[in-house]
Amino acid sequence: SWLKGRSEELVQIRSLLTENARLQAEIDELTIENIKLQQDRYELTSLRELYELDSQYDEYPKVGARIIAKDSGNWFHSFTINKGSEDGLQIDMNVMAGSGLVGRIVAVGPTWSKVMSIIDDNSNTSGMVLSTSDRLIVCGDLELYSEGLIRFESLIDNADRVAEGDKIVTSSISDKYLPGILIGYISSLDVDSNNLTKSGLITPAVDFEHLEEVLVVTKLKQTVGDD
Repeated sequence: SWLKGRSEELVQIRSLLTENARLQAEIDELTIENIKLQQDRYELTSLRELYELDSQYDEYPKVGARIIAKDSGNWFHSFTINKGSEDGLQIDMNVMAGSGLVGRIVAVGPTWSKVMSIIDDNSNTSGMVLSTSDRLIVCGDLELYSEGLIRFESLIDNADRVAEGDKIVTSSISDKYLPGILIGYISSLDVDSNNLTKSGLITPAVDFEHLEEVLVVTKLKQTVGDD
């Protein structure tokens, strides 16, 4: 009778273990499903942002692309997208995401393109204060971007009209960038030692720590309006 009881116990234990394994498998499946749903939600949010961005700049033809690789470091200062010359992409085409300008294409293959962003140390972008049309240079500075900011310099603001919070957009005289794309907002500005120009910091419109999809404007600066 003791053996019989022990044997019944073992059967029960085996049954419980089997049931436990089945439940664990169900939980794993549900976890995977949940992660997938979360991913879909994040992608949908991201795509909705791109759609809103597309409609803001609807005068420019654009193609969506996904980031497939990035250079080392925490930020998306230089990265590769999954569209290339076969999709009509060319060097110097402008790249946008979030609420504004990311950078431009610097190399193109048949099915990929490399993008250099405006936070890259090698990047200088001609910008303009939207409210006053005063021009400035936006300078890439990876070290500074660790604080979520980018630098600007060479602002001539003799009338002292430029203020914190002002929008900075790409300038009409930029040789690479189409005009009027949002770069960011002035977070601080100071008069330079020469007393002629001002420099300071910008909070960019794009989050260069979390990028997945981008929009590429499929017209080059010099061809806009030439049709």
